[in-house]
Amino acid sequence: MKNTAKSNNYLFWIAWRQLVSPRGAGLSFMTIVSVLGVTIGVCALVVVLSVMGGFADDLKHKMFDGLPHVEVFAENPLLGFSLNSSEAGQLLQLHNRNGHEVEPFIKNDVVIKGKKNIAPAALLGLDLSKKGKLWGFVSSWDKEMFSQISESRGSEGLPGIILGEDLAAYLNVYEGDEINILNPQTSLSSVLFGNKISERFLVKGVSHNSIPRHESRYAITSLDRARKFMPDYDQSLDDENYVTGMAVNLKEPEDVDKFINFWQKKGRYNFQTWKDVNSSLLFALELEKYTMSAILLLIVLVAAFSISGTLMMTVYYKKNQISLLQALGMSRNQVLKLYLIHGFSIGFFGSLLGACYGVGICFLLYYFNLVDLSSALYYQSKLPVKILFEEYIVIFFSACVLSLVAAVYPAYLAARQDPVEGLRHT
Repeated sequence: MKNTAKSNNYLFWIAWRQLVSPRGAGLSFMTIVSVLGVTIGVCALVVVLSVMGGFADDLKHKMFDGLPHVEVFAENPLLGFSLNSSEAGQLLQLHNRNGHEVEPFIKNDVVIKGKKNIAPAALLGLDLSKKGKLWGFVSSWDKEMFSQISESRGSEGLPGIILGEDLAAYLNVYEGDEINILNPQTSLSSVLFGNKISERFLVKGVSHNSIPRHESRYAITSLDRARKFMPDYDQSLDDENYVTGMAVNLKEPEDVDKFINFWQKKGRYNFQTWKDVNSSLLFALELEKYTMSAILLLIVLVAAFSISGTLMMTVYYKKNQISLLQALGMSRNQVLKLYLIHGFSIGFFGSLLGACYGVGICFLLYYFNLVDLSSALYYQSKLPVKILFEEYIVIFFSACVLSLVAAVYPAYLAARQDPVEGLRHT
């Protein structure tokens, strides 16, 4: 039995040498072409997915500019909740327990009247001591502006406000000018009780940065002044420190879903995350990624057809040698195994070379600025690259599986051929 097994193994390796023998120069060339086809396909997939992943990652970081990761609202967003309540206390303790950053805010839709024009805006009330860190103001605006809001309020005692550059330009106002802010949420009953429909503010600063939502939409003031523009405002809202919601920045922005699931069990909240705000863009990025992957996968699929064609020709040109080895005792299963190994080997070495070349190109693009992007067309000058080892592994094994599948039919034909027919033409 041992001698028979050794004999079968010996015949198997003789057949393998016959299959890849350099004497069939044309077939060897086709094998090389098949390997190169898989190499090019895998390399293209690795590089393109890495570049697209870099662009997506860069865009996600830009999504966080001027936007907290999560905005937590009360069950009724119009009413808000009190900072004196236990719910707000639990949220404020997040910073101490989990390292998250938390900041109360008030956001109201208002209408601002400048010197010439009227514009809708979002009046954002913030804790001035934190300088709007969670909203990106601390890094993009002059930090002194926040202290200026609470400084001297002019000869008429007007509250201070900061406007975005685009909003101020549209209103034709500058630092030191006065503006009127109209509260469209004021009800008739509150007016009868003495509340104002509009209030004058003194422009304490005009921001200059590149965040569109800051420049064209926001007007910043203190929590106390913004609270007066909440629906059905009265003195009790000041006494209870009512706010619209709590802004939360997580240590890991991708964990927003876990955060929401945890807090939904603790109370009735409404949430708005960075994913909700940018849902259309995120969907477009995912769609583009999968579309490009499917298109580039066609290269690997074409290479798989090349493998199948190569093995089919091998079956035809090497049938005499295979028939002779079958006559010497080689089984059909060994013939099947032989061709499957051949096809898998082409895919394996092609995938390995493609992955190595692709990862090498990605590292070159990552560490060296090999591609200069036009600043007139793109928002950055360097091609972004993200190293995605998990996706590289998936690409590698997918290419190997496709190569193995491509070898199944030629292997089946080789195994079922009659050795007598092959020997007849020897």
